Amino acid sequence: MSFSFSRFFNVKSATNDGLTQPQREAIADLLHYCLYADNNIALAETAVIDAAVSSLTWDPNYSFSVYESRSVALARQTKEDPAAREEFLQSIRQRLDKPAVRTLAFDLCKQVFVADGAQSDQETIVLARIQQLLA
Repeated sequence: MSFSFSRFFNVKSATNDGLTQPQREAIADLLHYCLYADNNIALAETAVIDAAVSSLTWDPNYSFSVYESRSVALARQTKEDPAAREEFLQSIRQRLDKPAVRTLAFDLCKQVFVADGAQSDQETIVLARIQQLLA
């Protein structure tokens, strides 16, 4: 099952969210990863993602729908393969290269995990790993 977040990323020429395109992509990747972390995709989680990413200014020269397909596939792969997961997480860390952006990403992850009213044991483990990674 694939979800389309493309409607959540606004192409705005007049405003700037203060992020680089690689930072936006890292946030999208991380939120996809969080969405799939507990094998329970809830509508409340997608609503949080909608609210969180709607303010991001996606590069108008780069299709988010194309990027999204790769991002979702990568998030799913990382769930199943520990080596791929570590490589993925290190890539996130490199792209989220400023403390303020790391804090933003971590806060968004926390919101996704509690959106359905309960944080599973798996989500707690993943969130702890993300916190360690982004510290």
